[in-house]
Amino acid sequence: MPVLPQAPDLILLGGRVHTLDPTIGGASALAVKDGRIAAVGADEEIRSLAGASTQIVALDGATVIPGLIDPHNHLLMTGAMLAETSLYDCRSIPEIVERVAERVRRTPPGNWVVGRGWDESLLAERRHPTRHDLDAVAPDHPVVLHRVWNKLVCNSAALRAAGITAATPDPPADLLYGGSFDRDASGEPTGLFRDRAKELIAGAVPPPTESDMVEAIAAACAAYHAVGITGIAEPGLYPEQIHAYGRARREERLTVRADLLLAGWGFGTPEIEPLLQDRFAGLGLEGGLGDDRLRLEGIKLMPDGGISDRTARMYDPYLDEPGNHGTWTVEPERLVELIRWVHDLGWPMDIHTCGDEAQAVVVRAYADAQHANPKPWLRHRVHHAYFPTPETLRLMAEFRIPALVSSPFLRNLGEGFVNSVGPERAARAMPMRTYLNAGVIVAGSSDSPITDYNPWVGMATAVERRTVTGRLLGPDEVLTPMEALRSYTTSATFATGRETRQGMLTPGKLADLVVLDRDPLAAPDELAAVRPVATMVGGAWVFGGV
Repeated sequence: MPVLPQAPDLILLGGRVHTLDPTIGGASALAVKDGRIAAVGADEEIRSLAGASTQIVALDGATVIPGLIDPHNHLLMTGAMLAETSLYDCRSIPEIVERVAERVRRTPPGNWVVGRGWDESLLAERRHPTRHDLDAVAPDHPVVLHRVWNKLVCNSAALRAAGITAATPDPPADLLYGGSFDRDASGEPTGLFRDRAKELIAGAVPPPTESDMVEAIAAACAAYHAVGITGIAEPGLYPEQIHAYGRARREERLTVRADLLLAGWGFGTPEIEPLLQDRFAGLGLEGGLGDDRLRLEGIKLMPDGGISDRTARMYDPYLDEPGNHGTWTVEPERLVELIRWVHDLGWPMDIHTCGDEAQAVVVRAYADAQHANPKPWLRHRVHHAYFPTPETLRLMAEFRIPALVSSPFLRNLGEGFVNSVGPERAARAMPMRTYLNAGVIVAGSSDSPITDYNPWVGMATAVERRTVTGRLLGPDEVLTPMEALRSYTTSATFATGRETRQGMLTPGKLADLVVLDRDPLAAPDELAAVRPVATMVGGAWVFGGV
């Protein structure tokens, strides 16, 4: 072990250090200097580096791992959600109504009540909530409750605030503006809005101020550190949101390392999408501008929908709907052109692909762009990536295109998958073992707030592949605990192009680490219960301490 020119600032001794570096293996101690890992090894080796000012901390056998990275995570929205009404664990409409009633009791009349997380496939009634359910407890408060994905329900006060009546037409049924809202037998809105029609209601909710967004970022950072997250990539941001990140960084409220991706095509914003090429070209930049704390990294596109609401673009139709293959939000020919244009401009892309057809088109376009104009440093990736074809697998392996698998979806949305495509196809969703066997890099992610941001839930789901009801989905696709841990460390850093700086506890890398209450590799049945004792970013404790 080389002798350091200066004594380290901190030494951790007497632990079980999983470096995630296969050339080093395990260790019992490490040293930190100037925010970076200075040395790892045995206790006696690392202790010998101490100087008069070195702080020495005994780990007492605790396990240390690299800081966890979620490479597809809506931190800003999650921070806002933490102050909203959470419905993820509701299993009946009365439970949802009671959550709303509780929030109404402490909200001034006329103010909006916003919630998130219901899923009709998990409700005892097996139906969507309606405005009538909500009106009973919120006659004077506008209420909007977002489903886990791509739908919302609101009450009558929200319909009035948005100016929606029986005479309001559905949005135009085209690629950019598609969507609908349900009506009862008399033509009155039921309160359920689907796809792009959600904006008719969501657009009436008062937008957050920049100060609100900074507070949301700070709240999310604290919550993330408590579960061991030290880095994220946030996709699909607009200029005002990026500005809020800059302010949070300036005010030292941003303590998670953040890679930001600009909102591209497919989001259903007709006033903005025609301007995007001029916006991106006019920046005069390539992706990756920034530093180790905050970086403008890439561009996100969203060309299809989701599985549980039957909008992901599929080769085979949905269950009991022979004419429904899902939707394109960007026409495939235009999508291929845009991918090549963004690639040539020098920006990495993270593209939402839930359906097998959508994934095949995107991956082929990535491969063609890299073949025609090689830029291997651009880490183009696909997220969700549920149903790769054999050709898609081959191209992803050849061109090192990572699959960002949102493993908590199997747990929290898996029953919706079964309802949409049947148990056999659902069991093949998100085939993590198939990806690894094909040589494809698999990075774990949450897509929070769609599902739980806790990476230990994500890892446990990758190892168990069970839904919230206990249903087993594809037991031949499970990961080992070490593979699951790598998906949130070394593989996640590769996906965002940070593998030389993060993801392992090796000399020279950033001192981002987590001290745990148990060894996750020794207790695979307890992965979901793992809790950090302390989390460090850049040599500073940001949660707990030892």
